[in-house]
Amino acid sequence: MKIYLIRHGESEHNVDRFLMAHTHDSKFALTEKGQKQAELTGEFMQGILNEKSIFYVSPYLRTIQTANAIYAKVPESVPFYESPLLREWELGNLYDFNDRPPELKREFKAAGAFYFRYHHGESMADVYLRASLFYNTVVQRLEAKQAHDHLVVVSHAAFIEMVKGFLLNWTVERMTDFKPVENGSVTLIGEIDGQFHAEKIFVPEVDKVTK
Repeated sequence: MKIYLIRHGESEHNVDRFLMAHTHDSKFALTEKGQKQAELTGEFMQGILNEKSIFYVSPYLRTIQTANAIYAKVPESVPFYESPLLREWELGNLYDFNDRPPELKREFKAAGAFYFRYHHGESMADVYLRASLFYNTVVQRLEAKQAHDHLVVVSHAAFIEMVKGFLLNWTVERMTDFKPVENGSVTLIGEIDGQFHAEKIFVPEVDKVTK
């Protein structure tokens, strides 16, 4: 079974991250550009997916909107599930980038980027645990049933990178130095001789959006 890790299209807080100070992360919608990215990703995936595909999606608004644009290109019989395990790295109920008191800066320096846990939120290590839990409780069960050829996971940058970190046995240093994951991009996880590998196979190109 091939696994396709897809990041949501551009969202409102990707354009203005300071919106997070007063709106919960789960409520941000796609921008017009983000919707176009999702549609292009759907067109790309249409040539790959079939009736033996299955979708698992983060319940956040932007991921649902992205997944819907892709799901519209596949047979209606394809299963579609939401999973809170796939949600974004939680930086707190609300997160104000302008409010970083000295004591939190000291904690971050002491703990390091991987282990620092945000107030009312998660550490990167927590996201890693969610990624491993999703693989062990969902992906392995699907693989054992052998009913699906393609698993589509529509999620967020940090979760996608932690899935890769778990499956590819990255070090903590490697996981805290991950490269940006483009909006709407598709990363294929495959297995050769018992070893997982990851390959980015699609990035939607949207130069500008015409009003």
